[in-house]
Amino acid sequence: MTRSPEELRVVMLVANDVTNDSRVRKEAAALAEAGVQVTVLGVAANGQQSREMLDGAMVVRVAVPFVLRDERNAGRTKRRTWRPPLVGYPSKRAYLARSHRVQAGLKELKADSGHAIQAKKAGSAGQVAFKVGVLSRLVRRVGWQAARRGIWVRQGLGNQLNQPFKSAWRAWDGVHHRMTWPARWRRVHPEAIDLELAFGDLIDRLEPDVVHAHDMHVIGVAARAAGRAKLRGKDLKVVYDAHEYVPGIARYGARTRKYIAAWANHEREYLGAADRVVTVSSAIADRLKKEHKLPHLPTVILNTPDIPESVEIERDIRSKLRLPAEVPLLVYSGGITVVRGIETAIQALPSMPGVHLAVVAVPSPKQPAVDALRKLADELGVEDRMHYLHPVAPAEVTAFLSTADAGIIPMLRAPNHEMAMPNKLFEYSLGGLPVLVSDMASMKEFVTRTGIGEVFQAANSADLAEKAKLLLSRTDTYRERLADPAYKLEAAWSGQADRLRALYTEMLGRTQLEPVLDANSEAPGRRLLVGPVNSAGQAYLWTSAVVREVPTIAAESLTTGSGKYDFKVHRTGTYEQYREDLRWQLELTAWALQNVTHVLFEAGRPMFGQLPGQMWDQDVPMLDAAGIRHGLVFHGSEVRDPARHRAKYQFSPFADRTDELTMRLQAANDLLRQHLVKYEGPRFVTTPDLLEYVEESEWLPVVVDPDSLASNVPVMDREVPVVLHAPSASALKGSVFVDPVLTALDARGLIKYQRVQGVPHPELMAMVKDADIVVDQMLLGSYGVFACEAMAAGRTTVGHVADHVRDLLPTELPIVEATPDDLAEVIERLVVEREEARKIADAGPRYVRELHDGRKSVEALLPFLGGR
Repeated sequence: MTRSPEELRVVMLVANDVTNDSRVRKEAAALAEAGVQVTVLGVAANGQQSREMLDGAMVVRVAVPFVLRDERNAGRTKRRTWRPPLVGYPSKRAYLARSHRVQAGLKELKADSGHAIQAKKAGSAGQVAFKVGVLSRLVRRVGWQAARRGIWVRQGLGNQLNQPFKSAWRAWDGVHHRMTWPARWRRVHPEAIDLELAFGDLIDRLEPDVVHAHDMHVIGVAARAAGRAKLRGKDLKVVYDAHEYVPGIARYGARTRKYIAAWANHEREYLGAADRVVTVSSAIADRLKKEHKLPHLPTVILNTPDIPESVEIERDIRSKLRLPAEVPLLVYSGGITVVRGIETAIQALPSMPGVHLAVVAVPSPKQPAVDALRKLADELGVEDRMHYLHPVAPAEVTAFLSTADAGIIPMLRAPNHEMAMPNKLFEYSLGGLPVLVSDMASMKEFVTRTGIGEVFQAANSADLAEKAKLLLSRTDTYRERLADPAYKLEAAWSGQADRLRALYTEMLGRTQLEPVLDANSEAPGRRLLVGPVNSAGQAYLWTSAVVREVPTIAAESLTTGSGKYDFKVHRTGTYEQYREDLRWQLELTAWALQNVTHVLFEAGRPMFGQLPGQMWDQDVPMLDAAGIRHGLVFHGSEVRDPARHRAKYQFSPFADRTDELTMRLQAANDLLRQHLVKYEGPRFVTTPDLLEYVEESEWLPVVVDPDSLASNVPVMDREVPVVLHAPSASALKGSVFVDPVLTALDARGLIKYQRVQGVPHPELMAMVKDADIVVDQMLLGSYGVFACEAMAAGRTTVGHVADHVRDLLPTELPIVEATPDDLAEVIERLVVEREEARKIADAGPRYVRELHDGRKSVEALLPFLGGR
């Protein structure tokens, strides 16, 4: 059965943080445009896990511990610092510690000698003690002096042998790293296993249809995920994206022959598990098919940008450098390594008077490799014509570079470079820049065939200078060829994206994947998301009130609880999904990042999934990065400090500080406040008493529906009134005091007592509308949703609301005051003085419509939402 694109899930893997990897981002976007759910798993460069929507795909940056890689590095360091016993010290710290210990011993000995001399002068006993101690002090002195001499000898011997040891290790490295057999990747590159441990479980939990591995680092992770999927009876397809020809990677620095051979062996071990292979040039595709005997010729997806749209940028490269249009300007944009050949271009500058060279250094010009370029330019006397710039955002590259005269790619000769078609070749050319490239085979063929620039001999600065002069003398000719629609069709990413989607279509045996035209692709209007608790249905009622009062704002509620009371809500998730289901979490996150502009966290809980101990602030960096405003809303116990409540309220439910509930709430409050003190967003509370527990908070009144709660049952007309008590939490509401009082009154025939708990909300509301008196709570000193529902139903409502809380209200509260001390008297008086009870009941609906029908709540939220 063919599934819709929305049901097709692809997980892409890459061993970097994704942000600057244009190929990964473009391929993810190409699939996302066709309605595919794409999740990109990358490595968090800063060690902090994060989520972000990029180009329509959910990017999850995973904090990878790299335990095995670090163990390998530590082992290498340990072997290289080993010395025979008593030959030098294992570290400078050990040497200093031993020296300080000897110095301290000699100082102590000197002090003991002084004390002995002083005692000798004091009398005959001191003289005897002095003489006895002379030999002991002499032995100690000789010992410490010998130890000091030993330290000097040992350190000196170590210094003498350090160089031979280092030379021996260099010799070993020179031999070892030239040996391409055995190059066991598990020993040489254990970071590939670290990536498996970080990504493997996430892939299994996401249950994708395709796992797309970018580059050789993660091909093993993808292949093993496919193997595990087979155990579950699922055919997980694997796409391997070879960004380069691995055996031909250029050697420099740590990239030794063994380093390269080990990665090549890793690729070779798992490449056969790939259902399809993608690569960046025809030359690499032919080589991979031949060497690995692949059943399919790898699909070539050139790493090209798309035809640039009109992108507004603050400054282009020429204005950034303040260079007039007549000043010749060459530009290099990309990574800075020796094999990129930038030194060749700098060495050519003395032969090109007046020509400037700008280096846009990825990831930053603040790196040792750029310092080496500065030094070379200074030695050649061309430093005044060299410029070093920070990179711009991927979408801005082409526009930023377009005001230069030509783009250069001076790669040095290497097997991989011969087959490379670097993305900068197309970033330059699609921005209208002629190109100057070294004579690597694939680039030479392309540039010569299309006529979009000149080719020079690699590493030959004189030839580079000559070809640069030729190019700069006729840039208009090259620009005409670059403007040819046929060239743009060949070079633009849109054609490559079609090729990628066609590969997925053929591999999966499904109808053609096509870009989905989204009629709602414009930037979303304001949309509020409140959750993930929906306590007493309040998130639903607040958001419904916002939509009703301000139709230009969309709003939704979310709950991830048990649904025990079945309150209305817009979006739901189970507790298991909220805690464990990564796919559910990422789908919710993706929807929110693409559609939501404002988030209200309820009860200090995170919105998009929670592990034990996590709070809302884990989601804050992601929302900040997406430009989504956020705030907090607290309902009660999660922020009502038991210690402060106990100190202020006579009937506090937290009077016994050793009570299990009290201790648990106190610990939770203390932890929440540690996070709250650092939070700068707006804070709302649902009951007025909570204002004193949350600094700089605002009252967000609870909401009830007066119309649905209106009752036609007369109040206090029955000979024996019905008194209802329905606590949501007995320990906090004071049921231990209420039950005996009302039970006793019922036994006397004065009232009919109805005690309920845990019934469905609609059933409870029916009982409220039929009651005469509703007893709320006796201990907390405020009122909440249930009291408002009783008042809206026109019932005589009884509860304990402290005087200072009543003083905060804008109008008189029609709740009859009662405490555990006088509840019986209050109920008896209401039964006798029925007319007064009816007046109080009649005031309830008016009070609710004034403060709790949603309008006041919307007024409280509007500043946060940006006004009407």
